[in-house]
Amino acid sequence: MTRIATFFAFTLAFSATAANAQSIDEALRLYKAKDYEEAAFAFYDVMSRDANQEKRDQAEIYLAETLYKLDLHIPALYYYTDLFKVGRGRYYLNAVEGLLNVQRSLHDPLWVPALINERLDPEGFGHLDPEKIAQINYLVGELSFRQHKDQDARAFLEYVPPESPLHPKARYLLGLLDIRANDPESAEGHFNAVLELIEEDDSDEEKLRVRNLALLAAGRNVFGLGRFDEASKFFSSVPRFSEQWFKAMYENAWSYFRKEEYGQALGELQSVTAPYFGKRFIPEAYVIRGTTYFVNCQWDRVRRTVDRYKTTYEPMLASMKSYLGEAHEPAEYYRDVVAGGNGNFSIEVAREVRRSRRFKDYHFMLQHMSWERAQVDTVGVWKGSRLAEDIALVLDQHRDGTEHVAGTWAKGRISERFAQLQHYENQMNILDFEVADAERRWLEQGQEILKGRRARLPRPKIPNDQWQHWSFDREYWKDELGFIQHSLRSECF
Repeated sequence: MTRIATFFAFTLAFSATAANAQSIDEALRLYKAKDYEEAAFAFYDVMSRDANQEKRDQAEIYLAETLYKLDLHIPALYYYTDLFKVGRGRYYLNAVEGLLNVQRSLHDPLWVPALINERLDPEGFGHLDPEKIAQINYLVGELSFRQHKDQDARAFLEYVPPESPLHPKARYLLGLLDIRANDPESAEGHFNAVLELIEEDDSDEEKLRVRNLALLAAGRNVFGLGRFDEASKFFSSVPRFSEQWFKAMYENAWSYFRKEEYGQALGELQSVTAPYFGKRFIPEAYVIRGTTYFVNCQWDRVRRTVDRYKTTYEPMLASMKSYLGEAHEPAEYYRDVVAGGNGNFSIEVAREVRRSRRFKDYHFMLQHMSWERAQVDTVGVWKGSRLAEDIALVLDQHRDGTEHVAGTWAKGRISERFAQLQHYENQMNILDFEVADAERRWLEQGQEILKGRRARLPRPKIPNDQWQHWSFDREYWKDELGFIQHSLRSECF
């Protein structure tokens, strides 16, 4: 709705006569008295009736501020956007600051970043305080990163200053950009900088999340360089029971495998497949486990691993193939993920998608929109008014648009999981073929391939006096996860 259309549409907003129209002074009095519901009604009335453009603009910025204070963030976003798109008027900077406040409150990765990126005004933004400038640079840099506009992303992220709380997040993304550019040495510098900027005992949960992501990224980076000992140290440094701990153990299993510390690798895999992580999507764990047993010529264990994988993940692959082969409205993908697959694909895949920070942000926005929509109907002074109708319309339109984007994104993540499963399925089929071939060759050479009960092997090495040996007795204890090691002996002749 354009500003001109808004003005003419709103002139019929209320049934009150012109004599009963609110004045800007009365609206401001209500606002200062924190009577925000009445104030919003009054500011809307001024916007609708007053012939003076400046008063209408003043009423609009205060209406946006009032709605924001009522936690009606999406309608506030609408009115801030209206003033922001006009350009550098009297309330332009107020509109920019309002947009940034809405972005933070809604965890918005979509509307505000795209709007600011579309109408970049470096000269106008230069009048903001340094932290808001840093927020704009980060938002546009992150958006450009997601759009694979790497040059733009780097330019904006490098302008997030060290004194900004967003600086560590910017350095983390710069490290990922270096990985994309095949420059692991520069990436290493960025990830290490994040670890120096954020202490491991920091009280800020978001900062700790970024630190743990940097530990994972640093480990993956040096793993790619063949520095497996360093990779293992990074993965082992991710705090236990943190959001990133599961992935760190998963990745560490590969590090131990490449170092030929197979007992350590199997120990990490036993932790990630424990009941504590029973709701996780873990197909690769079986690939690592099967490959570990294969290189140690334990054919019976390879076969059990392959069979377990096929029983668990082949039906999952078939259901995803069927689901992705059908046509769905974008919003359906989002709703199905929320509903745990909704019977169309496995709940493990849905949970994996839901763990993404992007999904959590989209979901938070949509949940908040639903709350806002219900909240509008509870404001008695607005009942039956054009204000309530317009706010409801704005909320409905934004919810539809956000569901469309979230659904398109969710479909992409489901497709990624499908491609991963296809890849792992191929690897397991190769492993199945190779073990059959290896057994054939052993039989031709007169070797025994059937295994009975294996003798108990010596205890694994105890690293220090903080460790104790405790034999696995088929019970999992939460405190043991991450500390499990296997004794494994090669049976190759």
